[in-house]
Amino acid sequence: MELNKTGERTADYPVLHAALLEIAKVWSNEPFTWLLGGSCGLLLQEVELQQAPRDIDIYADIAAAKMLHRTAPGTILDEPQIDKTGPYASLLSHYQVGECALELVGGFEIWARKSWYRVEIDRLLAAHAPCVQMGAFTVKLMPLAHELLFNVLRGRVDRYEAIAKQIRKQPHEHQSLMLQLSEQNVWTSRFRSEVSELIGFDWHA
Repeated sequence: MELNKTGERTADYPVLHAALLEIAKVWSNEPFTWLLGGSCGLLLQEVELQQAPRDIDIYADIAAAKMLHRTAPGTILDEPQIDKTGPYASLLSHYQVGECALELVGGFEIWARKSWYRVEIDRLLAAHAPCVQMGAFTVKLMPLAHELLFNVLRGRVDRYEAIAKQIRKQPHEHQSLMLQLSEQNVWTSRFRSEVSELIGFDWHA
């Protein structure tokens, strides 16, 4: 999915824009898949944010995250390590790129609200990832379907309502992935109903 010129949206934040360009420049040469998520990914998909992005979140599968660490841009602050904080688990590492903090998240999983969701980049999400042009580089973004489910699970009303609003503008672009995420993870019926109400369509068989 191409998003026309939305890479320009970060130009309003010069420090962030410079860091994203540096990341894209370094990792665009790598054969490993990574997706830009979090507030930066939402900004680039025209989701309304209550505050400007403060850091950069990159998601990858565990094997890819290990390899990306070897050529990481900026300053390496720590080595990848398994992090289990609250309902989350991932292979986590941190970097400083210019004036921005970068977090590389490998193999992310979340257990919350009696549901379980595992992020699968290469096998599932990458095929549905919107692309934006950042200078001479193409950057792939975490799909809004992921961002919606993740933020509902962690109770971020400010995020998921804005994401759902954007999904409802073009629901057909998100239905296929929503269905796959429904089938391949564990959700309670209450959670499914809540998400369906948010996006305006049933996302399970």
